[in-house]
Amino acid sequence: MRRSLAVVVAALVLGGAALAQQAPGEEAQQALRARIEARFDVVPLTEGLALRPKARMRDVRLVEIADDGGVALNGDPVTGREIRERLGDDADAVLRLSQMDSGTRRALFAGPQPPAAAREPLEPVERAEPAPPAPPPATPAPPAERGPERVRRSTGDRVQIFGDARVAANESVSGQVVAVIGSVRVDGEVGDQVVAVLGSVDLGPHAIVRGDVVSVGGRVRRAEGAQIRGSVTEVALSNAGLPVNVNWPGVWWGPPHVFGGGFSGVPRLIGSMFRLLLLILLAGLAFVVARPTVEAAASRVADNPVQATFVGLAAGILVVPTLVLTSIILVLTFIGIPLLLLLPFVILALIVMALLGFAGVAGAMGEWFRNRTGMGIPGGFATIALGVLVILLPLLVGRLIGVAGWGVTPIALLFVATGLALEFLAWTAGFGAVLTNAFSRWQARRATRVPAVPPPSA
Repeated sequence: MRRSLAVVVAALVLGGAALAQQAPGEEAQQALRARIEARFDVVPLTEGLALRPKARMRDVRLVEIADDGGVALNGDPVTGREIRERLGDDADAVLRLSQMDSGTRRALFAGPQPPAAAREPLEPVERAEPAPPAPPPATPAPPAERGPERVRRSTGDRVQIFGDARVAANESVSGQVVAVIGSVRVDGEVGDQVVAVLGSVDLGPHAIVRGDVVSVGGRVRRAEGAQIRGSVTEVALSNAGLPVNVNWPGVWWGPPHVFGGGFSGVPRLIGSMFRLLLLILLAGLAFVVARPTVEAAASRVADNPVQATFVGLAAGILVVPTLVLTSIILVLTFIGIPLLLLLPFVILALIVMALLGFAGVAGAMGEWFRNRTGMGIPGGFATIALGVLVILLPLLVGRLIGVAGWGVTPIALLFVATGLALEFLAWTAGFGAVLTNAFSRWQARRATRVPAVPPPSA
């Protein structure tokens, strides 16, 4: 009797210990089930479970857990590291669920088993609910579909002026990517914003931009799969009725009408301001490189502007036919065909001469304006910059009137026409002044040559 009582007591003790050890595991499983059901809709599959997020997530629409413990996001198999990166706080629960064996996992979401009499009426109800379409079987995607690994990392910003900026598929830039008068192509990862001024932004299927995406004067084209963590801003100047086609070094500002309506005056004003800065830069560079030639051209224009303008106009009219005729003659002679290679250098020399002359005219205009107004600015580059501003001032005034909405008035047309004519005369007179000075120097050198005196005859 005592032995039987001891056996019973020992069995009770061992059973209690087993229950004490099993209770925490069951409580942990029930807590895991509550957490999963609070965040996901659980859908049983033939070979696993499917979890559909109840709240909208960044780029996860479906989580699949196969019977073998594999996890797929949106149909693509992923690693534990990718699960933590894409699921965030829910990654721990999904990983714990994937580490269970398939039987425990199915039993966890099967719920308590009710009596048979109470379970039979529920079967038709469960069948009546339309089951979600089963996702396609998860097949291992090629490495290109999973996204390339970022093996090249660049710190800081990437800025490109007068050209396109690109981030390769295997590249990661920690700062921002900016293109001025150019487009941006992103196939990799950018840690800050992406900006294109007078250009478009193209995002590849594996692009990741953690900041804003801004395009001024272009479009934002986003491939399927591209991720943008910030906002998207697109200011298309083409909607304002002004086609913009920027190709460095030439800038085309659309058809030859002066003003449109509404917002169309702003791009024209921006283009005129850009041309003003470019001309100041080029004229200043010409002054630094060839100061004597620029100062001589300024003196020639100041002394006789009519003659310089007439010579420049005649040369501008005759230069194209002369080059064409010279090319034909060189081709017909066959021997002169190699000399055709010099024609690009001749054209470049004419352009440089015109730029030197324009800088001289700008210097003369700046000196004249400084003397008339008594401005105390120094000479040299400052005077040339002032002269360029004076030459383009009527055009800028016309553009400002266009921004104000008065672009169709005769006053605006008059200012724009005056500015264009004044700039044309400045280029023409400067070119003529350089040609006249070159001809004068040639005559002076010819006059200083002393003819050889023949020896006296015997």
